[in-house]
Amino acid sequence: MSVNIEENIKAFEQELIEEEKKEKTIKQYLKYIYEFIEYTKIEKAEDITKEMLIDYKEHLKEIHPKESSINIKIIIINKFVTFMDLPNKLKLKQIKVQKKTTLENVLNEKEYNRLLEWALKLNRPRMYYLMETLAGTGIRISELEYITVEAVKKGNADFYNKGKKRPVPIKNSLQKDLKRYCEEANITEGIIFKSRQGNPLDDSYVWRQLQDIAGKARGGLSKDKVHAHSFRHLFAKDFLANGGDLATLADILGHSSLETTRIYTTMSIAEQRALLNKMDKRKKQRNLVNV
Repeated sequence: MSVNIEENIKAFEQELIEEEKKEKTIKQYLKYIYEFIEYTKIEKAEDITKEMLIDYKEHLKEIHPKESSINIKIIIINKFVTFMDLPNKLKLKQIKVQKKTTLENVLNEKEYNRLLEWALKLNRPRMYYLMETLAGTGIRISELEYITVEAVKKGNADFYNKGKKRPVPIKNSLQKDLKRYCEEANITEGIIFKSRQGNPLDDSYVWRQLQDIAGKARGGLSKDKVHAHSFRHLFAKDFLANGGDLATLADILGHSSLETTRIYTTMSIAEQRALLNKMDKRKKQRNLVNV
């Protein structure tokens, strides 16, 4: 007897819970599966065909400009296909993401300082110290839960992922600033950057706040540059520019592969242009000396 697709989804949700996926991750999985069902109008697993899946993949290409966004949905659909014991030949191939040789839409030091300045002007101390924390540690928004009063006091935070502990140092200047913020905000224990309900701030809240500050700061600052990962990139570039090595940076950022970390050694177009102009200036100076 055929099982209604809704029952498959409920069973799939239960498996995700048993795999100890985060609640936010489970919601994302279910959202993308329901989008697939809404588009294809399937009622049971047996209705799924390879042609249908390929058609949906083409649909995703039309509505998503980024290959990475499409691939996330493909991964989730493939996992659902596997869960329902459907043939492996139904699985979709991911789209090959073109490796970029430059990194655009990332903050430079001047733009970062402008955001800090405007966070203070707008009387948003939490966002000021949050941006300072992201740029000073290289952590992700999902890791804010490990930035606690206790971690700040001892000068390093212990991050946990898949059962592994990763210590992240908190430099003296950031430690001093966060202690001051905790005193001013009367935060005496636990998570520092949290909602009124006591939960760590999430990506959507932080993104909205950053976009609002960037919109008011203006001064040539592109809002496209103002996202949480920009601060991680800024930290990595600063770390390497000040003598840090790639292996240590990978440990701090929590990368399992150096290839992932190596992207931070890549220059943006603006940085490449600045370097070429600097080389040109030196060449002209040498020519003048030789005249």
